Amino acid sequence: SEGVQPERILLLTFTRRAAEEMLRRATSLAAVDESLTRRIWGGTFHATGNRLLRIYAKAAGLSPEFTIMDQSDAEDFLNLARNDMGLSTKKKRFPLKSKCLAIYSRRVNSDDSLETVVKKDFPSYADWIKELTLLFREYVERKQRQNVLDYDDLLLYWYQLLQEETIRKTIDIRFDHIL
Repeated sequence: SEGVQPERILLLTFTRRAAEEMLRRATSLAAVDESLTRRIWGGTFHATGNRLLRIYAKAAGLSPEFTIMDQSDAEDFLNLARNDMGLSTKKKRFPLKSKCLAIYSRRVNSDDSLETVVKKDFPSYADWIKELTLLFREYVERKQRQNVLDYDDLLLYWYQLLQEETIRKTIDIRFDHIL
């Protein structure tokens, strides 16, 4: 309503429902044609990360045709590596695929060492740190070989992309308002 071009606005939130509500409110507040508000960059952090990574894939070291795994797919993908490495057949029970992904995700998102994450948040798996390290390395390598990303990767690659000054400035000048 004050003359800001819709594509110069970025709305970010955590859930799809909240993103839809933000866009609905922007449309009603601006009292403009709905087709204009469709040009607003709005969505979840993951959706925005996906959109930016598609645009700047090469700079992020990705192919623009990457595939995104949901949590269930990521657990299954990790479980394949877990099984191939013989970790699911140990005498002492190795963490299940869902727990492995939870540990991996906490490690990636906290930026703490794996040892710190396990000791702090998953102490019952402290005996498996060496094997978890190898498993997570294999998981990452397989994702890279197969051009797939999990939800954590969308944020991680986006963050890494913003560490590149030229790309960061290019993205920065794209938006006048970030909410």
